[in-house]
Amino acid sequence: MTRSASASAQAGLLPHHQIEPTATIRRKLAAVLWTATVVLVRHAERGAGADPALTPAGQARAALLARMLQDANLSAVFVTDTTRSRQTGGPAAQGAGLQPTLYNATDAAGLVAAIRAGHAGRTVLVVAHSNTVDDIAAALGAPGLAELADSQFDRLFVLTRSWCATRLLRLSYGTPTP
Repeated sequence: MTRSASASAQAGLLPHHQIEPTATIRRKLAAVLWTATVVLVRHAERGAGADPALTPAGQARAALLARMLQDANLSAVFVTDTTRSRQTGGPAAQGAGLQPTLYNATDAAGLVAAIRAGHAGRTVLVVAHSNTVDDIAAALGAPGLAELADSQFDRLFVLTRSWCATRLLRLSYGTPTP
């Protein structure tokens, strides 16, 4: 028994084993056995109007997000066709040497299909909206995330999808919002 397994057994816990699927299982279940890490955020603070730009606070949050993800080795940055979403994801995309990829804000299944098809096994950033973050998380296998309030801009979710499960890490970044 390994040292960590021994410690787990002493604590009354079962040891954790990473069991990889066989080649046959991978082939038969390729549609569900994909992996990826998705960093999911809502766009940063925006001004007023029909398609508002980011406020100075929003620009600062977008710059912070880019600095936080500078070593993440992003393979894509997905944004919606709104100014606030493009401006939030733009600095991270630029820092990674990428062009942002547009996705339909109301098509979580299509977004997940695009991630699975082109970025399996990699890390992507998705810039969403307060009423779509929960739908995207659910489509990735993490249901139960509540819709964000209109005032919440500091939430950051890291969804790690492995071949057998999706893990959700809830974080906050930048200046706290209610």
